[in-house]
Amino acid sequence: DPKWSPGAAAASGAVGAVGGEVQWKQKLNEFAAKKAARPLAKGEFVYTTTAVDETNKSFTSTVSGSILSQGHSSAEPQISKKLAENAAAKAALEAEHPEAYAELAVLEVAVAAASAKGQKRKADAPPMGDKNELNHMMQMLLSRSVTKDDVLYTLTTIEGEKPSYSATVALPTYQGSPTFQGAAAFAKKDAEAAAAKVAIAAFKDAAAPLIEEHK
Repeated sequence: DPKWSPGAAAASGAVGAVGGEVQWKQKLNEFAAKKAARPLAKGEFVYTTTAVDETNKSFTSTVSGSILSQGHSSAEPQISKKLAENAAAKAALEAEHPEAYAELAVLEVAVAAASAKGQKRKADAPPMGDKNELNHMMQMLLSRSVTKDDVLYTLTTIEGEKPSYSATVALPTYQGSPTFQGAAAFAKKDAEAAAAKVAIAAFKDAAAPLIEEHK
């Protein structure tokens, strides 16, 4: 293809989908237009997408058009019509524009690897801490940002050879204005965290679906 040059795929924003997936339909349109030396008209590529079975949970697709040498089908069933069409476009680009396909495939692998690395970093991130977790939980339950008046900690000093602390956490703006007391600890921050932990346990079931929804 005389219109194609090394690096053209990268320069035109090759990988744009989530998880390192190349937008193969977009790329097929771009390189077909370059080869034809004209903008493509709407409908020049026709995607015929069908369900593999009666469950409608996997699909295959074939892309055809006068600008292609033949029709091209997705190599394997996909979990959505959109992914099946993307896979068909990938097969078409591999057959019709092999040099461009090779560059895009390398970029796809590189971006997928970077995405996987990012997910690992997210999984390895340290926990947010009990007080921050309670604040996050209350944000979900109150459906708004949490202020200093929504979560109030009170410390009590327990006298002894080595003083310790007991903390309560009050949630005055939540229904019923509940208060929770944690186990005693030698450090103030640990006492507050202990109180937060008790509150977290109390609201865990109510907040879980809300937190999952906002992930």
